[in-house]
Amino acid sequence: MTTEQDSDNIEPRLRYFIDLDWYQQQERCFATLAASRLCPTSRKKEKAKSEAALLRTIKQCCSKRDGFITPNMPLLEMIFRLLLANGNQPLELGQMHEQLQKWLGDMNNSRDLSIPKLKRILDSDRYYGLRPAPLMEEEKT
Repeated sequence: MTTEQDSDNIEPRLRYFIDLDWYQQQERCFATLAASRLCPTSRKKEKAKSEAALLRTIKQCCSKRDGFITPNMPLLEMIFRLLLANGNQPLELGQMHEQLQKWLGDMNNSRDLSIPKLKRILDSDRYYGLRPAPLMEEEKT
């Protein structure tokens, strides 16, 4: 169980992204996984798309459709889709927390979306290739 002191040590500005290199290292295909998240309209138009084209399509079209993220999805799937909807731009834990709450709205959802829980889930991912983003120059100093 996470204590209040443990929660204080978690940096809500820690950023995560989908590490596309991880897929190559694991001999997996990001494009296949991402393509399975396309909306029906984009799926009909789909041809062999590059990773960048898939990310762009999901961000501009599919993520705006009802049902892209739903309360009954596993939390890690919701985070993966949230990063897809963001074009795989790194998101801070605090931003993920806020955006997940917006996606879920007033669903009376009793899920624990706390920053410590998000960090724990992200750090234990072995399926989606979610990794901490490298520090930006201003963060290194």
